[in-house]
Amino acid sequence: WKMTWNPLKKNCMTQKPALSQGLASYEDERTLELTYNKLQELEENTRKVYKEVKTTEECLLELHKAEDKLASDLCNSQILQEDDELKSVCNQYGDAVYQMGHRTEDLVDLSQRTVVEPLKKLSGEFPQIQNAVKRRDLTLAETLRAQNKFQKQDKLEKTGQNIVKTEQLRKGFQSAKDDFEKQNRLLVMELPELYERRVDYFQPSLQALVCSQVDYFGECTTLFSRFPGSRTGAYEQMMDKNINQIKSLSIVNS
Repeated sequence: WKMTWNPLKKNCMTQKPALSQGLASYEDERTLELTYNKLQELEENTRKVYKEVKTTEECLLELHKAEDKLASDLCNSQILQEDDELKSVCNQYGDAVYQMGHRTEDLVDLSQRTVVEPLKKLSGEFPQIQNAVKRRDLTLAETLRAQNKFQKQDKLEKTGQNIVKTEQLRKGFQSAKDDFEKQNRLLVMELPELYERRVDYFQPSLQALVCSQVDYFGECTTLFSRFPGSRTGAYEQMMDKNINQIKSLSIVNS
């Protein structure tokens, strides 16, 4: 069985556990209700994180695409053919952009493996939880029907035939009740445990994503800090000088 996940589909956790009408304790019923609400929120947050990571990936790829086009346009510009120094700077810029392209692809791949794939696995739990809740509710409905039949039969006159049928209905009700209590107890025990493990499950993914982003932006800084004037402010001074010269031209002041 291959798990597929479409985050654009509606959430799975939409049907809250039905009230047991006294077949379960108040504490168990309250625990199940509160935990289900928390799991609903967890499912929604899982979808949001997935979408944010995908948006980040798309922005990084679009940024590199734009920088790659800019570098290409600059290198093919006629202006560069007339100024060797400017041509050298643009070539360095093109090399840096090329290298960052590989880094960007690596970062997107890492975010897929460290965040998206674990989120897919986690999201696969929500349909199973909802199915378990539905099975519990179906068993509850069967138990309540069996209880109703038994109680009605138990009020009839105590004839031999009625006593036999009452005993049959009592056993049927007890069997259904035992089945319900087993399913309900399993959910009460396991759902809170599953919810409590969410941090331990996702923390390594988040830590790996942060570390990969630190490495990525650190490499960006290293690559672009090699450009002349990037650390001393000489580039800004040169640009101010050139702007002032342009402003002094009569065509600009006219």
